[in-house]
Amino acid sequence: SAYVSSASLLFQGPLAAHLPAAIGAALLGGALLALLAAWRGTLALASAGAVPSTVAVLSAIMAGIVAQARPEAVLPTAVAALAIAALAVGLAWWLMGRRGWGGLTRYIPYPVIGGFMGATGWLMTVGGLGVSTGQTFGAATLRHWVSGGADARLAVGVAAGVLLWFAGRRWKHPLVLPGLLLAGALAIHAGLQAAGLDLAAARARGWLQPAFVQALPAWPWAPSLWAAVQVDVLLQQSALIVSCVIVSTLSLLLTLSSLEVAWEARIDINRDLRALGHGNLLAGLTGGLCGGPSLSRSVLNRSAGAQTRASGVLLALLCLAALGWGGPVIAAIPLPLLGGLLSAQGLDMLKTWLVDSRVRLGPRDYLTVLAMVAVTAVFGFLPAVCLGVLACCVDFAVSQAQFTPVRRRLTRAAWLSTVERPPGQAEWLMQRGAGLQIVELQGVLFFGSVTRLSPQIEAVLDAPPPPQRLLFDFSHVRTLDSSAAQALARLFKVAALRGVAVALSGLTAAHERGLGAAGALALALPQRHADIDAAVAAWDEAQLATRPEATAGAGSLQALVAQQLGAERAARVMGLFESRALAAGEALFERGDEPDALYLLASGRLAVVVPVADGGGEVTVRTVLPGSAVGEMGLFRQLARSATVRAVEPTEVLRLGADRLARLEAEEPASAAALYRLFLLQMASRLDQLTQQAHALAR
Repeated sequence: SAYVSSASLLFQGPLAAHLPAAIGAALLGGALLALLAAWRGTLALASAGAVPSTVAVLSAIMAGIVAQARPEAVLPTAVAALAIAALAVGLAWWLMGRRGWGGLTRYIPYPVIGGFMGATGWLMTVGGLGVSTGQTFGAATLRHWVSGGADARLAVGVAAGVLLWFAGRRWKHPLVLPGLLLAGALAIHAGLQAAGLDLAAARARGWLQPAFVQALPAWPWAPSLWAAVQVDVLLQQSALIVSCVIVSTLSLLLTLSSLEVAWEARIDINRDLRALGHGNLLAGLTGGLCGGPSLSRSVLNRSAGAQTRASGVLLALLCLAALGWGGPVIAAIPLPLLGGLLSAQGLDMLKTWLVDSRVRLGPRDYLTVLAMVAVTAVFGFLPAVCLGVLACCVDFAVSQAQFTPVRRRLTRAAWLSTVERPPGQAEWLMQRGAGLQIVELQGVLFFGSVTRLSPQIEAVLDAPPPPQRLLFDFSHVRTLDSSAAQALARLFKVAALRGVAVALSGLTAAHERGLGAAGALALALPQRHADIDAAVAAWDEAQLATRPEATAGAGSLQALVAQQLGAERAARVMGLFESRALAAGEALFERGDEPDALYLLASGRLAVVVPVADGGGEVTVRTVLPGSAVGEMGLFRQLARSATVRAVEPTEVLRLGADRLARLEAEEPASAAALYRLFLLQMASRLDQLTQQAHALAR
């Protein structure tokens, strides 16, 4: 009955005389899809065939053809459109499954799916009313019905629809619907007999379909058929055919997801797309109706006790049997009962998506669903699709624009540099830290978020005194569009006009392409760095270059030793140190080595590296510059080396072995204590830097 009611919705008005061909197309498509779903599909008990959402769009295509085609071209054009729609759906699904794009359908916004299903429910409801009376539903028909022009067929169809819908909601037994359909058919026939109408008279008055023996579909590739096709009318339906592909895909996703939850089974959507794609391609080639898995029929199939894929094969055999020999039985089904069945399905979908969804959806999402249903009722399905997608895009843009694009904004003084410098240099750089403003960007930068970014950056530039350099970090930016790139280019130019240099860090290739296209990477504008640490190190070096006395490395260390010990004693202590030269890349010591010495860096540069947790190489956690001590904590605490230290460039270190340090403690305890105080001073300086940076972050 589901296939017959779907066919009745498609072929109305001038096409009603050819209803057996539509019924045959629905049965043939159902047989092919049921076989492919049972053979190759993921869910063995899913019942495939014509589904309400797809049938609703196909009925809109048929209505357009009836309204625009010449009388002699209506049937050929309708058959050609159904074949093309089936081929389009089959090809689209097969390609999606072949390329593994099935998962992309899960990104369709839920309100759009709800709007689709609600709009489908509307079309099914009014389509069922049209099937009941044999007229295509429209505004004129509605006015005629409201003014009292409706006949008994409409009343029976409405009553049947409400009863079937209520019973389906109230009782879940698998025999309820078949029993009600049988009882309804008998009751309508009894009423016709009581009214004095035999079968011939009932058919003449539109209560029954024309009598037929076989429901055979029209062969869609006959040369005579295509010669009669009105091509211009067929082309005008291309947008609705595309809508059919979209809606059928959404229906497939929603159905499979619902069955996955209901049956607690994991589906492979790409496998189902390929299987059902093959089924729709075969349907299009043989004159069958396109479709997919039906949620209600699948649940009914399992509730009836089906356990294996044989249920799909049995369904296909039943469809083929009805195709060949079921004509007399099908012709005896009253049209108001078929219309009531369609209306019941539509009412169920309207109840689900217009009433029940209020508690599942937010206000804006629920308004989107309502708007799509309303637009479908007035303008048609395709405008509703466009409206739903546009509404979700606007809602996404507005919601994303509420999140600040600035993750953090801080000065150099608040940034914990990975470069370890002597106390004098570190303190001097902290005092000048306000000259570098660091702006960490985040998320998706697009036309909405830049409306909040520009005022924040302009406020930094307007604050007295303005920074000397503005660093934008893109490490946490997923993507940026051309609007954001143009806005950033404008900000860079504003900064340059105010004498503020711009630097960039954390750029990906995609970021560079977007900024480059907007002109934001012109040579006169920003310098680029791998990350914030590299940018901060470059800033520090530039600042130290303006104060040569601050760059003294080993000399300042020796001065501190002399200050602590006195010149004569300092000379003896420094004499205990051994000079060691390291080539670039050579390890001073390895992680896990025993602590046998401490080192003072005289010249060059050292890198402290640790292994990455997942075994993916090493990462530099600290860079050591001349004037700093290395390895003293491991020696004092007698712990194995916690990291590897390597020379970044040709380097000289001064080594004090554990044996010589022990001799110094024994022979000159005062000198050893003074040397320890020197190391403690360096540690205190580092701790003071951390405290200042914590205060700067808190501000």
